[in-house]
Amino acid sequence: MSYGLHERPPAGTTVLAALQWLIVTVSSSVAVPLAIGDVYGLRPDEISHLMQQTMFFIGLASFLQAWLGHRYPMMDGPAGLWWGIFIILAQIGSSVGMGPRLIGQSFQVGLILAGGLFLLFGMLGWISKIQRWFTPLVSGTYMVLLAVSLCSSIVTGMLGIGYRHAKEVHPGIALVSVLIVALVLVFLRSRRLASYAVLLGMSIGWGLYAVLGWTEPIRPSDEWMVLPTLFFWGEPKWDGGVILTSLLTGFVLLTNLVTSLSVVGKATRSEPTVQQYNRGGVFTGVSHILSGLAGVVGMIPLSLAAAVIQTTGMAARLPFMAAMAGMMVIGMLPSVSQFLAALPTPVAYAGMFIAYTQLLGFGIKDLASIRLDDRDITIGGSSLLVGIGVMFVPATAWQHLPSLASFLFGNGLLLGVMVCLLLEHVVFPRPAESEPTTEMQKDGRSA
Repeated sequence: MSYGLHERPPAGTTVLAALQWLIVTVSSSVAVPLAIGDVYGLRPDEISHLMQQTMFFIGLASFLQAWLGHRYPMMDGPAGLWWGIFIILAQIGSSVGMGPRLIGQSFQVGLILAGGLFLLFGMLGWISKIQRWFTPLVSGTYMVLLAVSLCSSIVTGMLGIGYRHAKEVHPGIALVSVLIVALVLVFLRSRRLASYAVLLGMSIGWGLYAVLGWTEPIRPSDEWMVLPTLFFWGEPKWDGGVILTSLLTGFVLLTNLVTSLSVVGKATRSEPTVQQYNRGGVFTGVSHILSGLAGVVGMIPLSLAAAVIQTTGMAARLPFMAAMAGMMVIGMLPSVSQFLAALPTPVAYAGMFIAYTQLLGFGIKDLASIRLDDRDITIGGSSLLVGIGVMFVPATAWQHLPSLASFLFGNGLLLGVMVCLLLEHVVFPRPAESEPTTEMQKDGRSA
């Protein structure tokens, strides 16, 4: 470890390390507002505004966490679960007559309420207790269903369908997407370039698009600085289906919070304390409330920070906090946001494809960590079949049901996880004295 958690590197080292944190944070978050803008049919200026909001509030939430929360150099960023839900809700909402704006307005309320959950559980010290509900079987089912539900939008985007209003596969765009994915994989194999693999893949892909004439012109901004605003999607609206989905997602992300803190604690050689877990929960609640107020995708601490720390040996908090202050500055500069918003959406989808695969990987790891006896296979298999099966039911089949029922029965992800929770804890509860044995525990005993 070159610089520990509480050490202060020299000025030159601090500047370079801060620049590196800035690049990693931007590269891990730039694709999200582009994908949301594409799915929700936003205009280029609206996508730029959403990009600006996202950058500012990532910087603010991460700075607060490093200063007052868990106190690790770990960026908050758009959660894959949250923006996956954002995309799924848009698809379901359109089938029941809910426009994108109304979905966004309802989602703002859902994020604020989910933030309230994190805040409450962190203040009361309940995070570890609630986490027990989401056993590896439940969380693994959730991750697998999320990956399956997202694959259509991801692959469609990479093939160029929808880009510049295209309704058919664009062979050239599809080939470039494959090339970008291959480049990201190559960069990930390099210890020096792994932290920038997504950024490098997107940059090269964007350059190819520019050479081939497939890019849109970067729109100049009339203003040099704009402060962030509240409620990007408009006045908050209450919708039971969206709220229920948001609260369930918030519960699932409790597990993600605990896991991320543990991983980064090992990378910094400073294991998190109970107080750090609780403070991290409190300020994850704050970041969710900020996300809801701003109208951006919900943010959580990203375990990607552990990879950066292990690769660079830089665990000091000062460069990280300087980088997050830089993120807030970027979020107030429309010219920078306009530039980032010009990134072609197929490039963004392709650049983040490997990150999407991690969602499925997390689910498989969770399921593989337990002994799949007849009970577990019945619960997991039933939940996955229900969830995936509902995804193949035409969305229009639910349009005459009440809004709450439409979102519940038309959302394979939500329905599958609710079935899993019900079977795991109510129908087939496991006796306390026979807790599931994970492969890790089994190996530990044999050692």
